[in-house]
Amino acid sequence: MEAVSGRPEIARVSTTRADTRAMYDRISRYYELVEGVWERPVRRIGLDALRAAPGELLIEVGCGPGYALVDIARAVGPNGRAVGVDLADGMCRVARRRVTRRGLSLRAGVVQGDASRLPLASGCFDGAFMSFVLELFDTPQIPLVLAECQRVVRPGGRLVVASLSKEGPEPPVRRLYERGHARFPRLLDCRPIYVARALREAGMEITWARTVSLWGLPVEVVRIRT
Repeated sequence: MEAVSGRPEIARVSTTRADTRAMYDRISRYYELVEGVWERPVRRIGLDALRAAPGELLIEVGCGPGYALVDIARAVGPNGRAVGVDLADGMCRVARRRVTRRGLSLRAGVVQGDASRLPLASGCFDGAFMSFVLELFDTPQIPLVLAECQRVVRPGGRLVVASLSKEGPEPPVRRLYERGHARFPRLLDCRPIYVARALREAGMEITWARTVSLWGLPVEVVRIRT
């Protein structure tokens, strides 16, 4: 199916937020053994683009088991603060344990919440990071999530988004992946989206962008100025 723009339509999300929360609660104990390793190269590129600095207050939206949250907490130092938000209580518990075990409890905290309605004050963060999260939301919800990220980050701050990409030619691996997503949407819940285009349509200024390959799947990593 072709979009009005001539680009292929992105798949819609058929699962509910309650379904997503329940699934990630179930898999939180072993998520880091599978997805955490798979996502690591892109996560590292995204964190480099975030450029966390000592003394900053930064948020990770969809922090999962807390891998990036730990890196951010280390980067902001003793005078900074890293806050992770995740939909699933199970993921929050795992992230809190990871932060505690690494002696970073004074630099990092974890809050349970939905990215489309962040339970945080406006304009209080210097920057935000979101990795393999935006593509979990149904198409009409993507602008809401981006607006929430922009709301909690101060003017002149930045947001870094890493997501599976629908942009460009159709590589065979992505075609197979999307077929798998259509058949098993709860197992392969991330689906490729137009990342940079979604950010531009939300009125955001892109300052840096890169497309990388993750096991043959294109991934966009984009930084914007709020």
